[in-house]
Amino acid sequence: MSKDVREKLTELGWRQGICISDLSGVEQEFGKYSHIDFEEGDIFLVITQTCDLLHHDLDVEPYFEVLRLTINESEPSQDYIGGKNSRMIHFQDDLNGKISTLTAKPFERFIVDRELLPKLSPNGSISDENRRVINSWITKRYNRTAFPDSYDLRWKKRFKPIEKVIKRLKLVKDIYISIIPFEEIDDSDEYRIEIVLLMGHDDFNDPDTYAEYSKYLEQLEAQFSKCEGLDLEVIELRPDTDMTVSELESMRRWDYSYLSYREPDIHKLPTE
Repeated sequence: MSKDVREKLTELGWRQGICISDLSGVEQEFGKYSHIDFEEGDIFLVITQTCDLLHHDLDVEPYFEVLRLTINESEPSQDYIGGKNSRMIHFQDDLNGKISTLTAKPFERFIVDRELLPKLSPNGSISDENRRVINSWITKRYNRTAFPDSYDLRWKKRFKPIEKVIKRLKLVKDIYISIIPFEEIDDSDEYRIEIVLLMGHDDFNDPDTYAEYSKYLEQLEAQFSKCEGLDLEVIELRPDTDMTVSELESMRRWDYSYLSYREPDIHKLPTE
């Protein structure tokens, strides 16, 4: 990529978070490596980091990556906002003067030849906040925690009632848990656990919402107290602004979608 082309792309505003909706004349080239069929109205979000997107050497950075967005006519579902569900995300953004509800699935991503950039035009961009949420959502696909089997077997004996409570926590953005020891243990031993449910600052400080979610917290505590071999030492609601870096490093994120939308035995091998 020549210096002049790079400067032109920079002037046009190419960066992470840019949207592409007009593929006139280049659809076949654009979808060369795509595994999905395009549909009318598709929007393609550039998720490649800006420096890589505009790198001067095509041999070093031959491709950029996009995520397909589709427009949903309804309001965003609380089940899929904020990136808490790893299998789908809903968010709203102002695209070219119109507020739209957008949906994305993590596997609807593919690479595009960077040589195609000069033939494309940016068609608006998502907000910086939504861009950060999308980045975090995709990253969580790769750094979700695998918990000890002996821990999972204990809480899953109460899977259905725990799942029932979790599904009510529409305004909870993330669930973090500390498990000590974080290893496989014998039936005679016990796990000590702490659970923190994070809410947005405004939701946490709304008296009615806090009162409602405090009741859910009590229900969740009651269910965990019935799990043999688990000692729930702490369970609390907190605003997301109140989590420190050291706490985030010492606790593990408990995947919301795993808790809320997956049947416990769906991936078990059949038994004879």
